[in-house]
Amino acid sequence: MQRLEAVLFDLDGTLLDSAPDIRQALNLMLQDQGFPPLPLTTVKGLLGDGMMELCRKALLASGAQETVDYYPFVQKFIAYYRQVPADPAQIYTGGREMLQTLHQQGIKLAICTNKQEAATRHLLDQLDLSRYFTAIAGGDTFMVHKPHPGHVTGLLDAMEVKSQNALFIGDGMNDILACRQASVPCIIITHGYSEDWNALGADALMDGFDALPAMIEKLGFSVN
Repeated sequence: MQRLEAVLFDLDGTLLDSAPDIRQALNLMLQDQGFPPLPLTTVKGLLGDGMMELCRKALLASGAQETVDYYPFVQKFIAYYRQVPADPAQIYTGGREMLQTLHQQGIKLAICTNKQEAATRHLLDQLDLSRYFTAIAGGDTFMVHKPHPGHVTGLLDAMEVKSQNALFIGDGMNDILACRQASVPCIIITHGYSEDWNALGADALMDGFDALPAMIEKLGFSVN
């Protein structure tokens, strides 16, 4: 069995049910522009490709015309998002305990999200989760982001961990594509924002964090 040295996590839809807070900030941004709010189900379908794409798709879904510069809208969204109090209840069931256990076992933990790094760090600080992570990489940390494998390999390099000693936990196709090219096994957790889990082609499916110890063993890893 391979020694498990690192676990990488996606953020939105994986560790956190952050869609309600994101929706609140998005709708405030849309309201500023005179556009109608988006329902939660729509917002969940927009997540996963970073803040620029999130704002672009939200504006188009609300009836805006395509434009060449979405940066001002992203800045407004981020400003509103930082004002939304981070609700600890958005941490999925068992998430904090799972991070504590892995951390105590000496396993390095990392966040690999397409959300902006500064916003990610701010959120993790508010939720008192930053302490568990050796490395945090947002969509703007490297020159590339998921589904590019460089987002994953950049984190592995930063932690000095080889791909065969790491696994990834995510909830969508971008996670799977990045991991596949980086030669890192990817577990999809089914409480996330994707819909057809079986069609994604992950190495394994997991319903909740309580199943992780068995999944680690199933994938051929040892934590000892």
